[in-house]
Amino acid sequence: MLDYYLTNDPAFLEDASFATNVAVYSFLKDDFRKGDVSRNPLFQWAFSAFYGMGIVPVEGKAAFFSKMESLRNTYTGVGARQSTEELRPAMGKSYFSFATKMLNLLDDAEYPIYDRMVGLVFQKPFNPDKIRMDHQHSIYLDIIDTYRSLKDHPIVGRFRKRFNCQKIGYMKILDSVFWKLGSMMEQNHEMFPWE
Repeated sequence: MLDYYLTNDPAFLEDASFATNVAVYSFLKDDFRKGDVSRNPLFQWAFSAFYGMGIVPVEGKAAFFSKMESLRNTYTGVGARQSTEELRPAMGKSYFSFATKMLNLLDDAEYPIYDRMVGLVFQKPFNPDKIRMDHQHSIYLDIIDTYRSLKDHPIVGRFRKRFNCQKIGYMKILDSVFWKLGSMMEQNHEMFPWE
């Protein structure tokens, strides 16, 4: 499906949203490396704005960034499901998407992001109030498998070259590509021709 769309629109990577995405994500990665994000209001504001965390209560955000900091050196083997369940009491409900965003920032070569736009491409829209955790996790595993199969796809190298982002993991690059495809699907109110 990725091959079909990209060969029919060679200007795909010229979209200005990719440059913004790379710039903000690079800032977040760099700022995360500098120190304790649970005490860094600029990092928290930028992460919250970039990933749309306005819906999360203040105490939920505090717990989220404390969790992110606690996982800084010990995230190996931690999954999105486990993180979501641990954060649920403080955040007021399950925010599976935010847990995947946190894990992706910790290791963007291992953990993809799953949100509504990516879900549109996979034809499995994300709605945390209606979809059970088991289903969310199953979709997330499908995304991991798909992205791993596309690790060496030419779009990854073209993206890195176009945006000079050698330090960004392939999972984040593919997330950006799939997010953009989902956004286009939503904007056009239609299915892609490979479906």
